[in-house]
Amino acid sequence: MKIVAHISRFLLGIVFVYSGFVKAVDPWGYQFKFEDYFIAFGMEWLFPAALFFSILLAGAEFLIGAALLFGIKPKLSIWSASAFMVLFTPITLYLALTDAVGDCGCFGDALILSNWDTFFKNIIIIAMLIPVFLYRKKFKHYMSCKLEWIPVAIFAAGILFVSFQGLRHLPMIDFLPYNPGMSMKPDPTKKDQYFVSYKDKRTGETKEYPADNFPWSDSTWMANNEFVTQRVVPGEKPANMVVLFDAMDQDVTKEISLNPDFQFWVVAWNVDEVSDKAIARINEFAAQCAADSFDIALLTASSPEKTEQFRHDKQIAIDPYFADDIVLKMVIRANPGFVLLKDGTILGKWAWRDVPNLPDIDTKGLEATYIKK
Repeated sequence: MKIVAHISRFLLGIVFVYSGFVKAVDPWGYQFKFEDYFIAFGMEWLFPAALFFSILLAGAEFLIGAALLFGIKPKLSIWSASAFMVLFTPITLYLALTDAVGDCGCFGDALILSNWDTFFKNIIIIAMLIPVFLYRKKFKHYMSCKLEWIPVAIFAAGILFVSFQGLRHLPMIDFLPYNPGMSMKPDPTKKDQYFVSYKDKRTGETKEYPADNFPWSDSTWMANNEFVTQRVVPGEKPANMVVLFDAMDQDVTKEISLNPDFQFWVVAWNVDEVSDKAIARINEFAAQCAADSFDIALLTASSPEKTEQFRHDKQIAIDPYFADDIVLKMVIRANPGFVLLKDGTILGKWAWRDVPNLPDIDTKGLEATYIKK
């Protein structure tokens, strides 16, 4: 029992530390997951507390894991881990049965599990927790109870720093796909396919041909057949393509997402939440882009009417484009955030507090680093 309890405690510590850290590093992402939960359970009134809960829960999970891993406050950490599992295992079972939320977010965006996988994962954790719980009174303290609060305070300060870094800047580790070097360009071998249909005047039969492979040069065939219709099979778009529309609801994805020139995106998924300081930085940077003939676009999930009012009130001279808010939140965890692209490839990302002045950005160097020739 002793060996099993110690091995299980160590493994549980690793799981809790990992789970807490990957959520703490991206507090905005965990906030969005809490909002999904609140919607699923009809508790939208808790939205204002979602960010607080995301930081609190991720930090608590990390501290429990660190305490288990290093043998700090063994009884308290074991009881806390048990409480976590008693609380969340029924919730994961409910999600597995109902699919009320797509995934539980147990490991943030670092590791996506299905709801059933998450439930069975919790069953395994409970199985490891049983010998640890039964042996809880026999785990030794490596220092006095009072001194144990010192490493607890250090770990707490560290994980809070990680969370506030993600809040005010960008996550220290970004587990989402939209990172420098990621390309949104479609596979050139998967182009749109065009087909034409012709009707044989003699037999009345209609036949479809590839648009680049039918007997258009045969004058006899052309005399005996008449054009009926054309069909287009769109080529497969990359799963990470940012689909954009203008204010007239026209698809401008190719022109903006795949712009062959250097361009900046100012991503503000909700214009109502953009601070005055951020607006001042947007206008300052937009002026630098205009002076250097640099393309810049405002990407938002707010309505065209609200966006136009926002641009008018704040004197923002940047053309707006519209995309799904979930996609924009995946592109960059800042509202607003700045993204540098060229030819569909992301070259750099900055929160608005951190974006350098345009002359200080080595665009050519970033191009050489991230775009494969």
